[in-house]
Amino acid sequence: MSSEVENPTIIRNPNRSLWEAAVAGHRDALALLAARCWPAVYVWLRGSGVAAADAAQRTEDFFARLQTVDGPRPEEEAVSHFQDFLLHRIVAYAAADYPAADDAAQAGASLVVDRARAEKRFAQEPAGRAPEDLFTRRWALTTLEATLASLQAEYAAEGKEKLFTFLPSFLSFSGGEERYLEVAPQTGLSVSALHVSVFRFRQRYRETLRRFVGDTVRDEGDLDSELTKLLVGAS
Repeated sequence: MSSEVENPTIIRNPNRSLWEAAVAGHRDALALLAARCWPAVYVWLRGSGVAAADAAQRTEDFFARLQTVDGPRPEEEAVSHFQDFLLHRIVAYAAADYPAADDAAQAGASLVVDRARAEKRFAQEPAGRAPEDLFTRRWALTTLEATLASLQAEYAAEGKEKLFTFLPSFLSFSGGEERYLEVAPQTGLSVSALHVSVFRFRQRYRETLRRFVGDTVRDEGDLDSELTKLLVGAS
């Protein structure tokens, strides 16, 4: 699984995050989280000195092991937040000299790393940063990318692909009214209608981002602090 857009066929409990479901032993939930966050693990490996030729396979092996022999245990302190758990596990995986996934783990794995995309993302990382900093930054950026990918799919399903191409540029609140006057003719909307569309897009963006971040914590009370940490990490 390499798509960042959540598979709508997965049956979810609206009162439980994906991470809570994963801790409870649901492998489908862990597979969905792996599909979203593997780039953070990949850049950690590359930042730790793993060669490009090996990093993709080790990323796949790492998640294959998580889904079989090395999954989350509810009693662990680091299990409250998926990001903390994952960083703890990847450090331990490296310390154990990157054990390969056995045949059973590989058979049950669902993640296939897009090697070209992974290396392209790593090339965009700032030089000289510690692996943990690279992990945090890529985690945040990947979550923001996944949020936009999910919204793009929603707008495409509504037949609004053209409108969507203009909307992300309004997330920064920069440009003022001049920006609306410039973009409105390109969308086929009036300026007032574009204002409404932008307002709704920003609202949907916030809701989707909170849902994605909420899926990585077990306690809903941790959502706001985790969201703040993500936005700081993306800067």
